[in-house]
Amino acid sequence: MLLPIFVFAMIGVPLKNVIRYSLAGVSYDIWVFPGLIFILSSLSLYPLLYREFFDLRIHRKVLVNIALTPHSKNKIVLASLVAAGLESLVVASIGTILYTGLIPIVLTLPNLIFLLCCLVVYLLLLGNLFISVSLLIDTLTTMSLVMFMVFLLILFGNGFLIEFSFFPLGFESFLKWQPLSLPFQSYQRFNATGMIDWSAMVSLIPVIYFWIILNGYLLKRKLLQ
Repeated sequence: MLLPIFVFAMIGVPLKNVIRYSLAGVSYDIWVFPGLIFILSSLSLYPLLYREFFDLRIHRKVLVNIALTPHSKNKIVLASLVAAGLESLVVASIGTILYTGLIPIVLTLPNLIFLLCCLVVYLLLLGNLFISVSLLIDTLTTMSLVMFMVFLLILFGNGFLIEFSFFPLGFESFLKWQPLSLPFQSYQRFNATGMIDWSAMVSLIPVIYFWIILNGYLLKRKLLQ
């Protein structure tokens, strides 16, 4: 309960006083609502994956158990993604209920369902990124620096808080086409037009699949060291 309130108080409220309306003329507190849910989910996704693939690994507390398990490394990665994702969805659900009481927004059932679908795809992508970073880095200082940059990308590079049009043209194009931003853009398009961008959503499925395989390979390599 504290995390949704903290995110709303530290991000949503101050920015509402700075950015009154979106470029489309929508009140900022209404426009930013789905972005706050995505940010909230991102913050709640990280701790479990960090603990399993970085903290316990560098302290040699979990490698033996993983090495002896009969399950493939890909299944271990997938299971961790599912567990962390479910935890994030619970936090996001609490945040949604809380924010609808604080923000004058009306969520229809189709909007809520599609928001959930986009959020699941986003969490699978972000979770894979967290796992890759956790497996590729072996020092706490480097990990802290890289994750700081990742969270800057999460906050400002996905359109959650600031619209892409505020960025220079070339950088705007890069941010729009980087995979993490596509689920949120798909939801924004659906929310505005009622149309589902199937091409963007379907194109992310093989990205998630092969990223899980890559992380399984990285995990296997770490176990052999």
